[in-house]
Formats: sequence, structure tokens, C-alpha cells
Amino acid sequence: MLWWPEAFCRQLASRGRFIIRYDNRDTGLSTKYPPGAPPYNFEDMMDDAIRVLDHHGVGKAHVVGMSMGGMLAQNVALKYPELVSALTVISSSPLGVDTSGLPGATEAYKEHSAQGANVDWSNREQVLDFMLKDARAIASTRHPFDEERTRAMIEADYDRSGGLASATNHFLLKSGGPKRTVRDLTAPLLVIHGTADPLFPVDHGEALAKA
Repeated sequence: MLWWPEAFCRQLASRGRFIIRYDNRDTGLSTKYPPGAPPYNFEDMMDDAIRVLDHHGVGKAHVVGMSMGGMLAQNVALKYPELVSALTVISSSPLGVDTSGLPGATEAYKEHSAQGANVDWSNREQVLDFMLKDARAIASTRHPFDEERTRAMIEADYDRSGGLASATNHFLLKSGGPKRTVRDLTAPLLVIHGTADPLFPVDHGEALAKA
């Protein structure tokens, strides 16, 4: 949850919003499982979000998600429309829509991502170096990359989590639920997408906005 900066969350809260950020399974202080065999699926992670709302007594929320979190957010809004007042999806792709004609990740990002297989995820320095390269790869092309601040955030995330190996389970998740499509959304949708996104090119954001 640290990737939603506290200062940003406090700024939103100062405007009368009740802000919730939380650790998904296998991240932060949440329950962790051995890497390679997650005993849960995508549907479980969606239900986790609703349990967090229930715990805080929130009956309806503006749900925000980025990248994989954007997929989760779409699913939550489709499965629990009565609980979602609005939806913001950042740097993600439309759910249940044919995206085969859309461009995939850039070759440079694919090459970088493939290096993750060579990382010893129990080695703090190797993980920090790889994650810093990842942050640089997806960073803005219009603003200077703040390496010092980004590394400090990665270090804090790693140390708080006790390592990031379990987080790789997210790449292995199966749906676990019925197929849903963003075309059935009833909540107002805001799409935010970088024009130079190397993982999900901006075409994905445009397709989501048009769906």
C-alpha cells in the first residue's frame, strides 16, 4: 500500500474524503504464502476489497486501482455494483473486451521483465536493484526520475513486507469467477493512462474509455 504515498492520501483526506489503502494478499503486512503456489485466486482478492470496506463500515466507495489493481477495481465494480459509487482505473486494460488487436508491452520492457527470472528474490540488494530498474522503466518520460526517493520507497516496502518474493504469486493467479465485461459497468468511470506506458500502451486506456 506504500505506493499510494501517505502525503497524497492525507491531501485527499483533508478535503473531507475517508481514504483507505490496504495490502493485498502476499504483500506488506497481509498474509503471505510460499512463492509459486498461491491458494487463492483473483476472485478472492476482489472479495478482500469488500471485506476491507465492511470492516470500516463503508457502504459505498469510490474504488481506485492501478495496473493489476485496475483489473481488480473493474471486477469489484461489476460484481458489487451497489457498493461502488465511482471507479478510477489507472494504467490498466479493459476487462472482458477483445484486446488482441491492441499493442502489447514494448520490447524493452519485455527484456527488462524477463530479467526478473534471474533475480534471487531472497536477496535484498538484488530485489531492490531490479525493482528500481522496473520503476525507472515505467516512470514518466516528461519528468525527471527521482531515483533517491524511489529507492527509499522500495526499501521501505521491502523491509515492511519482509521481502517481496511472495508478491510474485500475483502473476500466477487464475480468475476463479465468471467472465465479466467492462461494458456492463454502471458506476461512473474515470480512466487515467500515460501516453508512453511501456506495459499497457495508451491504446488500452483508450479502449477502456470507449468500452
